[in-house]
Amino acid sequence: MTIETQNTRDTSRCRITSVCGFSFCSRCGGNDYDDRPFACVDLTTMKGSEAMATPKTKTATTAAKKAEPPPQMQREDRRIVADKIADVYDDTGYIAPWTDELVAQDLGVPRAWIAEMRDFMFGPANENPELAANRRLFSEWSAAYENLRSDLAAHAEMSKQLRNTALDLQRRAEEIGVQQNRIVRECKL
Repeated sequence: MTIETQNTRDTSRCRITSVCGFSFCSRCGGNDYDDRPFACVDLTTMKGSEAMATPKTKTATTAAKKAEPPPQMQREDRRIVADKIADVYDDTGYIAPWTDELVAQDLGVPRAWIAEMRDFMFGPANENPELAANRRLFSEWSAAYENLRSDLAAHAEMSKQLRNTALDLQRRAEEIGVQQNRIVRECKL
């Protein structure tokens, strides 16, 4: 490479594009995926020799990405959400088994949209009394079930211990029986 071509290469800018969290230069072929050095220069940041000396890392490129904000509700979205809430909400609250979460899952929209429209149309969330009673019963049943499982595990452990003790006693009884037979035979002689 001659000095003239090297100088023109050093003064040209990299055309860096970011794809899937990695940076690629279409001019010099440099990238941070397989650590090929960036040979051309980005005049805004550094010179060519510095570009070659400082490889980019995967974490630096992925950390720069920002989370996208949730989409804004459009007029058609508001109409669909309002119709669905009107179908599953009465004067006392949601009809069983509906909740904000289930309506959001059913429509495939963020839960915040459902809460916003419900607050606007009906006020704060009133939980269905039947659903609240079912949740209370379920929590009581869950607690009783967990107690049963722990008791069952304790009884299973105790059963193992009792079985091992019974086998030890049976083996000891057989040993005593063998000794008794030997003593009886010796006495008869």
